[in-house]
Amino acid sequence: MSKLPVLTLSTLVLALGTGAGALAQTQEGNLYRVTTQVELVGLPMQLPDQTTEVCGPKDHSSQKMVPHDEDCEVTRFEVEGGTSRYTLVCTGAANLTAKGEFEQLGDDAYRGKMHMVGTSAGQSMEMNMRFQGKRIGACEYTPPAAADVAGEAQNPG
Repeated sequence: MSKLPVLTLSTLVLALGTGAGALAQTQEGNLYRVTTQVELVGLPMQLPDQTTEVCGPKDHSSQKMVPHDEDCEVTRFEVEGGTSRYTLVCTGAANLTAKGEFEQLGDDAYRGKMHMVGTSAGQSMEMNMRFQGKRIGACEYTPPAAADVAGEAQNPG
């Protein structure tokens, strides 16, 4: 795998970690400190763990907890007990499909994992990601635009 797909993948991981999306009206949310570990399958070089602060929705089981940007769509979202499972499909500079899950650990923490495969710049890529978040306070959360979460009415959290 060349450096370009690794850089593209690194950028995607950072974008996913920040929950980038179109702007909408703000509301009170939860501020989390999130640590993400990424394994780039087939590469000796690995990304270092990333810790960042992320503002998320108050509703832990919401589809909005799946971080994505305007090039990605949540195509499946299911909640069973304290575990939410999802499929995320991204198109654009990189064509990727991710399957993941996150589990609520009480009111103030969660953990999860995601497996992503796809192509970028004509190169195949595969990534495994594990993440854990701990609530550290409140924040002003800006949910994705209505078009980004159109499926939420069919898959309420």
